[in-house]
Amino acid sequence: MDRQRQEIVQAGSLIVALGTNISVVAETREAMGIEAYNDLLATIGEGLQAIGAFLIGTIPDDDFLSFSGNWIDGVGAAMSSLGSYLAHTNTVDSDQSKRIIVVGDSFQSMGASISALADYEDGNINSARGNVTQALGAGLEAIGTLLIINESPESGQLIVVIGSTLQAIGGNYIARLEWSE
Repeated sequence: MDRQRQEIVQAGSLIVALGTNISVVAETREAMGIEAYNDLLATIGEGLQAIGAFLIGTIPDDDFLSFSGNWIDGVGAAMSSLGSYLAHTNTVDSDQSKRIIVVGDSFQSMGASISALADYEDGNINSARGNVTQALGAGLEAIGTLLIINESPESGQLIVVIGSTLQAIGGNYIARLEWSE
């Protein structure tokens, strides 16, 4: 990978990692019963994840799986950011914003899974591990949010916190890999 491409991937992975860290703070605060600014923090965190994934997706790549995975992940993060923003501004009712977040988290899980497959096929096992961890985390976030919608808020929020933590671990792992090259 030439230097310019490497710098774009490094910047994108760092932005994703920062976004996942902000999101896990928002979800942990929510689980602790601290309600102020969580939707705003989630909006910012998911938005940064989208920007990072889209930035990485701008790199011309012959690998369709890698390209698709990054863009699907970015679309999912953008949808989750939108859902959190709508909740923050009370534009729609709580269940509607959460449904948008479920779809967004599901897309993030699919995108990270596709990226993991691309990494695996490329022989980049460590990066595949990071993407699998992110995919699992995003999937758990979607499941947890569905539980919250379906009248199990405490257990649902715990699953969301676990999922967002896994996403942060995966995002930070990938950023560390990219910056160590």
